[in-house]
Amino acid sequence: MGPRALRVGLTGGIASGKSHVLRRLAADGFHTLDLDRVAHGLMAPGGAAYADVVASFGPGIVAPDGTIDRPALGAIVFADAGRRLQLNALVHPRVREAEEEWLRQVPAGAVAVVDAALLVETGLHLRFDRLVVVRCTAEQQRERLRHRDGLAAAAAEARLRAQMDPADKARFAHFEVDSSGRPADTDVAVDALAAVLRSQADRVPRPAAPLAAHWWARLVAGAPPLPEPADVRAAGERGGLELPALQARLRPPRGGAWHDAPGPDPESGAATWVAAAAAGLVAAEHRPGDLDWAAAAGYALGRLGFADPAAHAGAVHVALAACDAASGGPAAGADARARAAARFSPAPPPATATAFGWAFAG
Repeated sequence: MGPRALRVGLTGGIASGKSHVLRRLAADGFHTLDLDRVAHGLMAPGGAAYADVVASFGPGIVAPDGTIDRPALGAIVFADAGRRLQLNALVHPRVREAEEEWLRQVPAGAVAVVDAALLVETGLHLRFDRLVVVRCTAEQQRERLRHRDGLAAAAAEARLRAQMDPADKARFAHFEVDSSGRPADTDVAVDALAAVLRSQADRVPRPAAPLAAHWWARLVAGAPPLPEPADVRAAGERGGLELPALQARLRPPRGGAWHDAPGPDPESGAATWVAAAAAGLVAAEHRPGDLDWAAAAGYALGRLGFADPAAHAGAVHVALAACDAASGGPAAGADARARAAARFSPAPPPATATAFGWAFAG
């Protein structure tokens, strides 16, 4: 992967003020793409997803003018998580293709901002160099949503419940924008953010020399239920980890959102620690010096494998230990590992994770 733009994901809860933030960043001179608008185009008559969506959800979602009646479709998918996943499966891969094509055309050294409400929920946030989360109060979300879309209280609540808790989502943020005040106050915050992003545009992590084979040889093939290290490495070579693709490799399979607790912990945590260590090696090889990414990737893999918050912190610890070792470190050190683990989980990492991390780094 050669020189490229700084890729920034912009997300937040529904009716949190993302669109206002995106418009301000565009006014500040950044390249911007609204994935919700891309999805609307794909589902318009003649769009690539139109026929499939109508076939799957029936003629009842088609308005008299032939367009998809979005309120009617929304009433279906926000009342049924399975139907929501079905819609996502039809639309999201095509949105992803359009996004990739757009990103390829943004020049190196620029800042490319991609806006989508469900970046974290869909497990696609780790493709980005920086993640910005826009937040306001829950009461403001409800009020804005009902005013904007004319929804009844129950319908508004259903849409809010369908998304990840804002505090949970914010754990992955490099930057947060508070949109709870006056629009002018939000603009000031966005302009300050723009200055920081512009200063980082020439510091996009460049892939380092390929790691020596012995680092990868140290990772035995991951036993079920998590993906093997080769899967994690291949995802890193494509620019980031896409959690749905890794979730599809779980054995036994597990449906639902990637961030939902998987239920009882596996009998052995070895696969989780192996996958987290692979994420640390991906960070060292493809995102050198990006410790935030290593920590976030470890945490996400911990969420895939465990319900226990302490194990989530453990996966962060293992990912950073592997990143340290492969970087000729310590790139982070024990204090930085502890801070990163605390950011994602207040619980201390379990002894098994600590032992695995130090054994890998030793």
